[in-house]
Amino acid sequence: MSALVSKFTPLLRYPNWPALTALLLTFVLMVAANPARASANSDALLAATRSDDSRFIVLAVANDSVTAMVRTGGTPRAYGGGSDYAVSDAARRSLRALAAQYRLQSVAAWPIALLHMQCAVFAIPEGAVRAQLLAQLQSDRRVSLAEPLNTYALQSAAAPATAAEAPAAGDTNAELQAGNERMSIGAAHRLATGRGIRIALVDTGIDSSHPDLRGRIEAQRNFVDRDQQQFQRDRHGTAVAGVLAANAGGSKGMVGVAPEAQLLALKACWQLEQGRDEARCNSFTLAQALASAVDLHAQIINLSLTGPPDPLLAALAQQAMRKGIVIVGPGATAPSFPGGIAQVLSVARSEDRDVAAGMLQAPGRDVLTLVPGGQYGFSSGSSISTAEISGVAALLLSRDARLDAAHLQRLLQDASDSRDTSSGPNRSVNACHAVASLMAGADCGALTAQTH
Repeated sequence: MSALVSKFTPLLRYPNWPALTALLLTFVLMVAANPARASANSDALLAATRSDDSRFIVLAVANDSVTAMVRTGGTPRAYGGGSDYAVSDAARRSLRALAAQYRLQSVAAWPIALLHMQCAVFAIPEGAVRAQLLAQLQSDRRVSLAEPLNTYALQSAAAPATAAEAPAAGDTNAELQAGNERMSIGAAHRLATGRGIRIALVDTGIDSSHPDLRGRIEAQRNFVDRDQQQFQRDRHGTAVAGVLAANAGGSKGMVGVAPEAQLLALKACWQLEQGRDEARCNSFTLAQALASAVDLHAQIINLSLTGPPDPLLAALAQQAMRKGIVIVGPGATAPSFPGGIAQVLSVARSEDRDVAAGMLQAPGRDVLTLVPGGQYGFSSGSSISTAEISGVAALLLSRDARLDAAHLQRLLQDASDSRDTSSGPNRSVNACHAVASLMAGADCGALTAQTH
């Protein structure tokens, strides 16, 4: 017991860390009472990284063991459903030596076979300046990567609706999908529905029992916690999933942009409050989800989030794109992840002004989508626009799976049009024109007439 308390004493002295202190002390006492529960109770340490990331770093060393057969998104806690956790002896020794030399306290570690790395989250010593410590680590020849534990925000919020406007389960909601009308989604569905295209939804959890998502969820993974009930209650992922792939329900419910695509629901973000869309993710959870998306053979990765540049996440995204996976995310004027990475399809809302050249646009204001509990509501933000562009990309890939990101960018740009509205010019991708460009003789005018 005394040895365990001594090990964590530097963390327990952090100023202004009452929550972390309580979590760590609980962890120490539980491990002392029952060592077999150590892995499960390490959740407390991971929770601390979500309450205050300013004292944590991500560190990686080479892990080239050919005998370590692991899932690239796996963790020692098996949040993602995997049970394997392998690391080479050399990588283990390197991390142990680095931790001792720089007085780092281990929070979690996981292998990323995709990058041949062993990664770890560490808490830095009391009184250390994180930027200075990272500079030292980055110059250490044993270190492959050293960076802050960065935080990312999801990019939508529920739009309030009056009682007269709020759609309910079972009502006729198709006429409320102005975004689909603006993008000519109905006409596009006569040419393509996204059948069989796997879209990795890296987000919060989703209500996979929602009637409009029946048959759409191919896999679920949770890289945040073990709370399956909360997974089903998460709002943001449910809203994005609805925009992406809600089932075509005739005159009931709503229709997603790619209603026959398959979703890989990868929870890397946690909802901040019940009943609200706001959520956060970090480098640790996102890295695992990105690696898992590759493992699960995603064809599109939807990242409806934005935050600072991150070398680890950038490396994973670039590896995914080298494998032919298309990544879609909100664009940004400043350096960011994911929008600042070359070949990512960067998205802005149709309602946005002064959009950078090359950025794709889709409706992002008061878009009808799904709410947990089998309900419907309106949502706004670039998260929604990102999902719409991911959905159109799925339509295109279902017609020609050989399309790469550069080709998709050209098709979507060429199929964009502007319309004057009371609030100014409104530019958006036209899904029917994009898909029709792959098909000789397709007439979007005639197809649009058939949908009315």
